[in-house]
Amino acid sequence: MLHMTVGIFGNNEPAQALLKKLGKSGTVNDLAIYNHGSSEGVFTYVSPNSDKIQTLLQALNMAEIPAIVISEITAALGEQLIAISEFGFETGFMILDGTSREQIMPLVKDTCIEKFAIVKDGTELVEQLKKLSLKRGDSPLVQIDNYFNVKSVGTVILGIMKSGSLKKYDKVMIQPLEKEVMIKGIQSQDKDFEQTEPGMRVGLNLKGIEADELRRGYVIGGLDKSKTFRLNLQKSRYSKEQLRENDTVFLSAGLQVAAARVKKTNPLELECEQPLCYSRDTKFLVATTKQAPPRIIGHATLL
Repeated sequence: MLHMTVGIFGNNEPAQALLKKLGKSGTVNDLAIYNHGSSEGVFTYVSPNSDKIQTLLQALNMAEIPAIVISEITAALGEQLIAISEFGFETGFMILDGTSREQIMPLVKDTCIEKFAIVKDGTELVEQLKKLSLKRGDSPLVQIDNYFNVKSVGTVILGIMKSGSLKKYDKVMIQPLEKEVMIKGIQSQDKDFEQTEPGMRVGLNLKGIEADELRRGYVIGGLDKSKTFRLNLQKSRYSKEQLRENDTVFLSAGLQVAAARVKKTNPLELECEQPLCYSRDTKFLVATTKQAPPRIIGHATLL
């Protein structure tokens, strides 16, 4: 079964309208998550539902494939284009709703978005998504995006199976808590499963942890954790931010977004307020804590 998480970005009203056409409402808070399942595959659609930079960073990290709906050129759209290009997606789509290719291409020249396919609407988007084949790793990894307590059931987390698979009654580690829990039950699309599949959006009933111990961005899996990072920062060509020692920035890794203090600038050394989980393959994004867009400073890799 095909499982895929698609990020819906772009101008707010047409992006939200597309979400409602593509799937049925799932969990909606600062992240709007919609779902659609059929015999041809299960699609999870996620879109930022807040102006906070943290929400945009988290939506980017949930998405395997981005789709950008463009109806007009705005500062908010520009910031999303910068964020998507800094994340460096290999494949993506654009829907031009009242705008033209000639208007958009100069804005995305020499970025990954330049290679995105242009589709006319949501129907064509889904047809193109069905043709894609995604490579995922073998090690079990779930990024937790929502969590809550269900009466008579216990703690339930929602997340994307980014790689590998898990079985009912497996014992797993919640990071960065380093806390072992047991999977009591697995659901997806309101159906019970004995085992997850790569790419699947899952609800896991966990024994051994309370919902108030969890945070968005915590993971199930064997990642490292740290509060300090030495990074090779590649600044966005649109960022005018000049980082100095003791400045505060946001550092994102997966769905985790932490405030971090600049200890050194060359190379960039950051000390986060709380530990972040990571691997050698983690895509880090650095953003300013200031309010005015563009807030994306650039992307970074571990040294």
